[in-house]
Amino acid sequence: MMSVFLTTYQGAILGPIARLLGYILQGLYSVLSTVGIENTGICMILFTIIVNALMIPMQIKQQKFAKMSSVMNPELMAIQAKYKNKKDQESQQKMSLETQAVYQKYGVSPVSGCLPMLITLPILFALYRVIYNIPAYVPQVYAIYDNLAKVLQDAGVTVSQLADKSYISNPTYVVTQAVKAAKSDAGNINYYIDVLSQFNSTGWDVLIKNHPDLTNVITKTAEQARSINYFLGLNIADTPKIKSISVIIPVLSIITQYISTKLSMAGTQQQTANSDNPMGQSMQTMNTVMPFVTGFMCLMFPIGVGIYWIAGNVFRIFQQLCINLYFSKINMDDMIKENVEKAKKKYEKMGMDPSVLEKAAKTRTSNINTAAKNNTAPQKSAASSDNKRKSSISDKAKKSSTKDIKKSTNTNYKEGSIAAYANMLNREDK
Repeated sequence: MMSVFLTTYQGAILGPIARLLGYILQGLYSVLSTVGIENTGICMILFTIIVNALMIPMQIKQQKFAKMSSVMNPELMAIQAKYKNKKDQESQQKMSLETQAVYQKYGVSPVSGCLPMLITLPILFALYRVIYNIPAYVPQVYAIYDNLAKVLQDAGVTVSQLADKSYISNPTYVVTQAVKAAKSDAGNINYYIDVLSQFNSTGWDVLIKNHPDLTNVITKTAEQARSINYFLGLNIADTPKIKSISVIIPVLSIITQYISTKLSMAGTQQQTANSDNPMGQSMQTMNTVMPFVTGFMCLMFPIGVGIYWIAGNVFRIFQQLCINLYFSKINMDDMIKENVEKAKKKYEKMGMDPSVLEKAAKTRTSNINTAAKNNTAPQKSAASSDNKRKSSISDKAKKSSTKDIKKSTNTNYKEGSIAAYANMLNREDK
């Protein structure tokens, strides 16, 4: 058992995640084996569904932020327009504070939209490591190649020779790393298994041709490998071909990812399309192009990778339909109220007065909305601005914090804090 784990991915961050996912895959394969199903294609699909299901809470959190963003975007864009031509430090600080006021108004953290992605990306990258090298994580699959690997090693065949293009369509990371590692550890049988598990359907015939004296053991291993690697008539180790039925893999990948993307953007697409936000337009373009990029990549990777992508897309389609239905029954005002209450508790723990921040948020966003409706940004003349801004914004904040702390019922926030800035903005609006 321990020898199997020698070729698992050993990265400091992704390695432990990959091994955890490997245990899930191993358990799933064992369960399927007890009912007579030993097929890596089916196992891979179920494995993808399970892993994606575990990430549903993070997906819901990300979608919640997207819904809130569609409501906040007009106010955020109005702030950007207001300070569009103001590059001085004071204006930039005030723009940052007014932006924070909008987030405070809706009880949303600016990083809440990125956090789920930062969590899911390592999981997805680790998932690729497992999908690429199933024998390293599933002992039952490892055992299929074990005997042949030892025979080839005894016959003087090297790992580098097995990695020839006549056996493998497109060498993956697993193959290249096995060849590299075998140069300094030629006696390790695991590297042979890493490469043998990547053989395409014609590779076994070529191996028999090159080593006719090993025909029996090669044929036996090839039959076992084909029995677990064939899914719907396709060998998951092969690369899709344009003039073959396997072209259905990149086609399905494009279609399913396109549908999945459209559904995920359903709640915010109209807002993005109608806005002048360059970032929103870029995101819309990327979402349109990416399915075709993925489809092209399917032509360069083994069919098993394409099956994984398709399975993930199909799962996300149904997941997104459920999430969209869930959010369609939720009142946005109730969601905002709930967010604000959570934010208040958070600010109180940080020693800030949430009532001051809330007041600042309501005041600033009210002015911003009014200006946006009138198609004019609230601006002050340069002369008036210069007279009123003799001291820096941080000095004003410190002065306001001292004054407002005395008035506030909560006196835990410090000078120069965001609460102090909020107080200063409140006075400027009066």
